[in-house]
Amino acid sequence: MSSFAMLQLAFYALVISSIAAYGFFHGRFLKNPITRTSILLAIAHPDDEVMFFGPTLAELSRPEHGNTIHVLCMSSGNHDGLGEIRKRELIASCKMFGIREANILVLEREELQDGPNNLWDPSLVGDQMNLYAKKHNIETIVTFDDRGVSAHTNHIALYVGLTYFIQTFKERTPVKCCYVLKSVSLLRKYIAILDLPITMLATEALMPLVSQMFGLGGSASLAGGASSSVRNRAMIRPQELLYVSAPAAVFKAKTAMEKHESQMVWFRKIYVVVSRYMSINELRRVM
Repeated sequence: MSSFAMLQLAFYALVISSIAAYGFFHGRFLKNPITRTSILLAIAHPDDEVMFFGPTLAELSRPEHGNTIHVLCMSSGNHDGLGEIRKRELIASCKMFGIREANILVLEREELQDGPNNLWDPSLVGDQMNLYAKKHNIETIVTFDDRGVSAHTNHIALYVGLTYFIQTFKERTPVKCCYVLKSVSLLRKYIAILDLPITMLATEALMPLVSQMFGLGGSASLAGGASSSVRNRAMIRPQELLYVSAPAAVFKAKTAMEKHESQMVWFRKIYVVVSRYMSINELRRVM
């Protein structure tokens, strides 16, 4: 068999397994464990909320979960002098996920200016998270991991700032859980939903389900027929979460991204089609 034929077979296998994995996941065997709580999404720039966290917002904002979602944006993205426009675009985008304007704060600090060469002070970022969490009684924080998905300096500063926040304020904050969005390799980042089988094989998010299916214990509840003891254990927050958007949620995220008109240059139009972050989010708990 030629190398080209083997590549074709591998591609078809990936497509078929992606379809099967997608169907499995949307059987909703796992219930979302983050419900009836206040959540803060901490981002660096307007448009981060949908370019990277769309599946998370789509799931956590579902009315049946009863969550209140806040967005703290560390800068207005004024690198090109479009800060005021980008703030309005952020509000319009968040509205697509049912997030009220009163729950959105965009900081305008000289020390937190947009730009890959601007190094943000972790203590300042952590202090801003702490102030917002205390004011709004936030229980869960979600932000970037140590690679920042795109390796942007400002994204990584959010993770370093969160680390400072945890180390400094853990014992005197209403925050109970912190999650970071896991970065993946460049190749996986741009194969859209085809990355789902790889994600499902690598993630720990499905381990509670596997444990329940094989009677090994675990903390996640099955969507149907779960006993009360299993449901009680579901209140324990797992170490990893996996959110995969249904077609309607992907369309909502793309529509939200279009609200950022000032940013919709040609390569971002391609991004919303090929990026796995438009349909897949994997979160890792760090507190």
